[in-house]
Amino acid sequence: MTEETPKKIFLFTWENTYTLNKELKRRKDMFAEKNGANSIFSFNRENRDYGQIKQTIFSGWFFVTNKLIILYGVPLDTEKSNAIKADEIEKLAEDIMNYQLPSEVLVICVSYKPDKRGRFYKRFDKLHKDNPAQKIIKTFAPLSERELPDFVKENSKDLNLDLKVIQALIHKIWNDQFRLESEIDKLIYRKKYYNEEITPKVVDEVCFGMIEEDVFQLLDLALTDTKSAIKFVQWLQDDGLDRNAVNGSFAWGLRNCLFVLDYADHWITDSKQIASELKQNPWAIMNITKKLKLLKEKKNLIQNLFKSIVDIDYEIKSGNSQPESYFFTIKKILLQN
Repeated sequence: MTEETPKKIFLFTWENTYTLNKELKRRKDMFAEKNGANSIFSFNRENRDYGQIKQTIFSGWFFVTNKLIILYGVPLDTEKSNAIKADEIEKLAEDIMNYQLPSEVLVICVSYKPDKRGRFYKRFDKLHKDNPAQKIIKTFAPLSERELPDFVKENSKDLNLDLKVIQALIHKIWNDQFRLESEIDKLIYRKKYYNEEITPKVVDEVCFGMIEEDVFQLLDLALTDTKSAIKFVQWLQDDGLDRNAVNGSFAWGLRNCLFVLDYADHWITDSKQIASELKQNPWAIMNITKKLKLLKEKKNLIQNLFKSIVDIDYEIKSGNSQPESYFFTIKKILLQN
């Protein structure tokens, strides 16, 4: 790369995709406001084409003076969702390394977990060290424990949450900003439509932590794909997830399925009405009512699973069974149905 090139190319990287995408959007909006929306070009694994990328970078365009070009998966990204073929990256790297970028072109590469052994990344690293003031590599780290409360406050101003509620939410979700934002939206909905004070108890009832999401996936598999469901149970066990947390979430999901089935027997299938009467999260109940036909077909399985996990949980807490029996019991019930 020539001496002028560093000013024209940047690498956005690291695992905080929330902050990275926010910064990228801010830059795109600023560039579009100044140069027009047609001046921005994005290439990812869905629309990658080496020839088109090269032409967009190095060729002039009739109605565009300045161009912002965003290349996802470059340098080689070990994050599978953003990965593209290494040979395509090598060809592109050669062009960007060996030819001066046009003065009207700004390139932003996006690689969440770049392979630091590759030549393209090493070149970025050298440019970054040789030009420290330009910050060619921009890293986006996950928020620290100290930063998380400020993020929650900023995104929940209308709720005016106190510290205990904020701590309960962070404890439930941890530092996944996408999910924190999503769960805050649920609390805003709860406040708006139920006029309910948001307390740690409400957070526990309304918001889904990682275990709840795992259990929702397990429940879906249990109703549709027995073999995959058994493998998933084994994964939960191998991953060392807390049995009590899994049991509470799984029982909650199964219980809601049974409630929905009971309402359906009385010709009530409106998810908002059911959620309101059960004082449950409307989004969760809506997802269950969508599967009403399947729930009716698998009613016996749902009942057996619910009864079995309640029974085995009691046996474990009474000292009559070992904790390992919990996951074994779930797999056994799945096999029998």
